[in-house]
Amino acid sequence: MLNVRPEAGRLSLPIKPGSQVAHVRWREVREIGFSARTPIVKLGAHASNVDLSIALPADRWVLSTDGPRVGPAVLYWGELVVLILVAVALGRLRRAPLKLHEWLLLGVGFSTFSWLALLVVVAWLIAIDARCRAEDSRNDLAFNLGQLGLVLLTVLALAAVVSAIPAGLLGTPDMHLVGNGSTPTALRWFADRSVDAMPDAHAWSLPMWVYKAAMLAWALWLSSALVRWLKWGWSCYSRGGYWRARRAVATEPLDESPAAP
Repeated sequence: MLNVRPEAGRLSLPIKPGSQVAHVRWREVREIGFSARTPIVKLGAHASNVDLSIALPADRWVLSTDGPRVGPAVLYWGELVVLILVAVALGRLRRAPLKLHEWLLLGVGFSTFSWLALLVVVAWLIAIDARCRAEDSRNDLAFNLGQLGLVLLTVLALAAVVSAIPAGLLGTPDMHLVGNGSTPTALRWFADRSVDAMPDAHAWSLPMWVYKAAMLAWALWLSSALVRWLKWGWSCYSRGGYWRARRAVATEPLDESPAAP
């Protein structure tokens, strides 16, 4: 192991004839800010099979990355665009007492940890709205089955909401980070070739407490909104009655009088 120092920004290594392997290590003291970047290293020659990596602590919330094509990608933002379009459509349909910003808040809060829970809650809101708009059914069996379905869907929606609050406050956001075996704490890139300077990579992140604070505000809003939605849901559920008992069919009594001779 050689202890060498760069001179005028250049690091010189003693090279002997023959095949050699050199490992260059250095340390830079730098605070973790919004942007983390690999150092720019000029080799003065071509290089191939370049591996880059950025290690982040577990208390960082990865928002986006950039670097060589083979590397991590945050897919959440593309999914968020689809979510916004769906929220706009639901807001215009007016199939539930939610305004556009409420659909957006509901979706954004669930999107970082469970799309399935979000679908259950949205399905419950649409089903309750359908119950409000439905005409009085003359079929007692169909009416009772519909009421049972609403009860089951309400239980699932409440379970999704109850599990969402601790998942958001205690868990970590799922930003759907994929690519080259990367994880939120270990981002890895690969470049097959570089010219003169090695490629560089970026990662943008925020402290995890920012996400926790946002989820706390979302949980408080959701708790308040859920009270209003349940009142509205109960009024829709009880419209026209809660349950219909089986109606007895009236029959005419049999005439048992003896026949006239």
